[in-house]
Amino acid sequence: MFENCSHSSGRLFPFAAAAAALLFVAAAAFFALRAPARSLRSTEGRCAFLASLGWQADPASEEIREVALPAEFDGILADYNAMQLSRGWDLRAAAGKTCLCCSYDLVGFPGWDGRVLATLYLYRGRVIGGDVHTAAADGFMRPLR
Repeated sequence: MFENCSHSSGRLFPFAAAAAALLFVAAAAFFALRAPARSLRSTEGRCAFLASLGWQADPASEEIREVALPAEFDGILADYNAMQLSRGWDLRAAAGKTCLCCSYDLVGFPGWDGRVLATLYLYRGRVIGGDVHTAAADGFMRPLR
């Protein structure tokens, strides 16, 4: 009955192999995207993240606190988030929730002799914003990227 069928099992093998390869690539991509979330849960991971942006963070200077973000952003927080949005971050991912704020002294920041800090805002282990700023009143604040 199936002798003349054009879908013999020998012809399906290349398609099955291609489908399996595609599934493997998709799974690898999914887990690669999830890797930063796991790595940012440690001091070493957060310092490595800052190093990937070109800054050397002093792990001993780490300060961590929880920050409750309001459900609606206005005033200074709206301005700060506009700066984040210009670089692809968005604090609204945690609007009305509590996020983690991690700060580090940066070592040897070019062009500035005083203290420079990096701040990361994390929600569910992912960066949702942050900045590099000086501790001086006449200093600067820049987004992460």
